[in-house]
Amino acid sequence: MLSQLRRIVQDVAQEPVLQDALAGLVANVKLALATECCSVYLANYDKQHFMLMASDGLNPEAIGTIAIGFSEGLIGWVGQREEPINLAKAHLHPRFKVTPEVSEDRFSAFLGCPIIHHRKVLGVLTIQQAAERVFNEDEESFLATLSTQLASVLANAEMRQAASESGASQNHTGLLKGLPGSPGIAIGEAFVLEPANDFNAISIKRADDPDKELALFYRAVKITKVEFNRLAQRMSGHLPPDALAIFDVYHQLLDAASLGQEIEQQIADGWCAKSALKRVVEKFARQFDDMDDPYLRERGTDIRDLGQRVLNNLLDTEKRTMKLPQHVVLVADNVTASMLAEVPREQLVAIVSLKGSVNSHAAIMARALGVPAVMAVNELPLLHWRGQQLIIDGYHGHVLLSPVDAVRQEYQRLMSEDAALNAGYLSEIALAAQSICGTPFNLMVNSGLAIELETTDPQHTGGVGLYRTEFPFIIRSRFPTEQEQIELYRRVLESCPDKPVIMRTLDVGGDKALPYFSISEENPFLGWRGIRLTLDHPEIFLVQVRAMLKANLALNNLHILLPMISDLAEVDECLRLINQASFEVSEEFAIEQPKPKVGVMIEVPSIMYQLPELARKVDFCSIGTNDLTQYLLAVDRNNPRVANLYDAMHPAVLRALNQLSQQAKGLQFPISVCGELAGDPGGVMLLAAMGYSNFSMNSSNLAKIKWLLRRVEMAELALLLPEVLACESARQVRLCTQRFLEQKQLVTQIRS
Repeated sequence: MLSQLRRIVQDVAQEPVLQDALAGLVANVKLALATECCSVYLANYDKQHFMLMASDGLNPEAIGTIAIGFSEGLIGWVGQREEPINLAKAHLHPRFKVTPEVSEDRFSAFLGCPIIHHRKVLGVLTIQQAAERVFNEDEESFLATLSTQLASVLANAEMRQAASESGASQNHTGLLKGLPGSPGIAIGEAFVLEPANDFNAISIKRADDPDKELALFYRAVKITKVEFNRLAQRMSGHLPPDALAIFDVYHQLLDAASLGQEIEQQIADGWCAKSALKRVVEKFARQFDDMDDPYLRERGTDIRDLGQRVLNNLLDTEKRTMKLPQHVVLVADNVTASMLAEVPREQLVAIVSLKGSVNSHAAIMARALGVPAVMAVNELPLLHWRGQQLIIDGYHGHVLLSPVDAVRQEYQRLMSEDAALNAGYLSEIALAAQSICGTPFNLMVNSGLAIELETTDPQHTGGVGLYRTEFPFIIRSRFPTEQEQIELYRRVLESCPDKPVIMRTLDVGGDKALPYFSISEENPFLGWRGIRLTLDHPEIFLVQVRAMLKANLALNNLHILLPMISDLAEVDECLRLINQASFEVSEEFAIEQPKPKVGVMIEVPSIMYQLPELARKVDFCSIGTNDLTQYLLAVDRNNPRVANLYDAMHPAVLRALNQLSQQAKGLQFPISVCGELAGDPGGVMLLAAMGYSNFSMNSSNLAKIKWLLRRVEMAELALLLPEVLACESARQVRLCTQRFLEQKQLVTQIRS
C-alpha cells in the first residue's frame, strides 16, 4: 500500500500539466482501491466554490463545468469540517446536493477527504461506490494519507499551471510568490541565464599527468580572475568602490589558502583538473547547503558560481553572445553576483532567482544597486520564463507574469511614487536620528562577509552593531591564522574610525559546521554551537580574541560580543580568556592597551531571567530578535512546514522584549537590538515605544528607518504600546501599527 501511495504522488508531481496530473490521479486511486468512482474538486477562493476538475466514474462532460459552493453539498461539508466524511447512504444525507449533470445517482457509498496545505483547504478528493457500505478503516486511512501527501504537490502544480496559462494569454495575470530580496518595483522582460556547462555532466576521471592537469587548472584560474576584474570594472561606475568586495572574495577563494589548495591536492592525488574542481566545489557547496544559518547557507551559491566559471574556462567554452531586451529582468535558477554583473547596469531593472534567499550575494548587491529582487520563486520551471513580460514587486516578493494594461499602469504609478519616497528618505540620511520631540536614536548596521559590501556611508551610521566573523573560518580548509584574522579585522575596524564596531566571536557548530571540524547532531539548534563550542576549544577563542585586540591597536573602537550565552558561568569563563588574551597582547607589544567593552547576545531565553547578574559582569547586551523569536516560539524559521508560525510580532515576543527593556533601564544596563525587527518600520516603532534607542539593521533599511523615527512622537508611541501588548495575535499587532501609521498619515509613505 505504501508503494502505491508513493507512486501515485510521484506521478502527480512529475506531470507538468495540472489537468493531466489530476486525470492520472483519479484513475490511479480508483484502481488502487478497487472502487467505482474517484473524483477531485479544487477550491476557488475568488468564487467561493469547489470545481470538479477530474473524475473517473462521473459524467466526463461535468468536468470543468460543475461547481459546488463552499457551503453546499457533501463536498462543501468536507471542506468546512476539514476532516474525512464516510457515508454508506450519501444520497439520503440532508447535505447531499442533487446535481443531474454529474450523473452520480447510482452511487450510495461516499468517502471524501480534504486536501489541506498550510491550513488552507486546496480541494476535496472523493471515492464512491454503488453498494451501500461504509468504507473500511484501511480505505479511509489510504485516502487521508494520500490527501496529506498530495497537498504540497498540488499547491505547486496549481501555481505552475496558473503561471503557464497567464503567460500564454493576455486575459490573465499570473501571480508568483517568492521572498523579498531587495525592495522596489520594476517592469521589464525576462532574460534567462543558464550555465554554459553543468557539473552534473562532468564524470569523475583520473589523469596520468598531474603536472599537465595542474597547468590547465592554473590557466583556467588566471582567465577567471581576469573575468572577475572585468566584471568588477563594469560595476565600478554604479557602486561605491568598496562595495565590489565580493569579487575580491572570489579571488581569495581561488588562492592556495582556500579552495585552490584543495584542488591542487586533488590533482596531486591523481584526479584530472575537471574532476578535482568538481569534487572540491561540490564538497564545499554541500557543507554550506547543510547549514541552518541562512546567511552562511547562501555562501554555497558563491562557491558554485566560482566553480562554474573555472569549469567554463577549463573547457574553453566560447562566451555567450547575449541579445538583451531594453529593460532586463535577470532570471536564473540561482542568480549569482557575477551573473548580475554581466548585464549592463543601464538595462538591468530587476532580478528573479528561482532558488536562493535574501542572504545571497545577488540579493545583497541588488540592494546596493537599488534593483528590486525576488528570491526562491520556484513554482515555474526556468524554460517557461523566456521572453515573459514581468512586474517585480520586491517589497512583497511577488512576480506578475504578462500583466494586463490596467495592472501595468497601476504599477507604473507605484514606481513613480517609489522613486519619490526613496529620494525623500535619502534626503534626510545626513540628519540627526531623533524623534519629533528630540529623543535621540543610534542607528547602526549589521554586516557579514565584508563590512564595505553591506554598509552605507559610515558617516551616516552610528557604527557597526553586529559584525559576523564566521565566514573567514568556513571558506578555508583550515583554521585561519592569527595574522590572517588580524588583517581582516583591521580592515573592518578602519572602515568605521572613531565609531564602535561590535564583533561577534565565532558562532559556528552544529548548524554551521566547519569543513575541517565536522559536527553531526540530531538537533543542531539546541546543540554544540556558538560559545559552547569555543569554550570547549579555548585555543580557538584565544587566537580570535588576540587577533581582534591586535587589530584594535591605536584604533580603540572594538567591542566584543559573545553569542549563544545561556549561563552565567559561560560569561565568567569568556571574561577570563579575554583578560588572558589582553595580558598576552600587552606583554607582546609592551604597552597597556584599553580593554574593549564586552557584551552578550540575548537570544537564548534562559539568560533573559539573569539580566541583573549579567549587568554586573559585562558592559552591554544586544538582542538578536531572530534567534530569540525562534527559541521563544519553538519554530525553525528555515522549515517551510512551520515557517509561517515564525513572527517577531508575536505578542509573546513583544512582551519579552518590553520586559527586557524595562529591566535594563532599571539596571542602567546598555541594551540594543540587532535582529531583523530593528529594520522593520512597524517593529522599530514598537521597540522605540518600549524604550529602546540603539538599533542595528541591514544598511538598505537605514535611511527609511531614520526618516520614520524623525516623524514620531514618543508620547504617541507610549499610547500605542499598551494596545499592542494586549493583542492576542501577530495579525492584531500588525493591524494596530498599520492603524497608527494611517492616523499619522504615514502609511502611504512607508513601504515594507
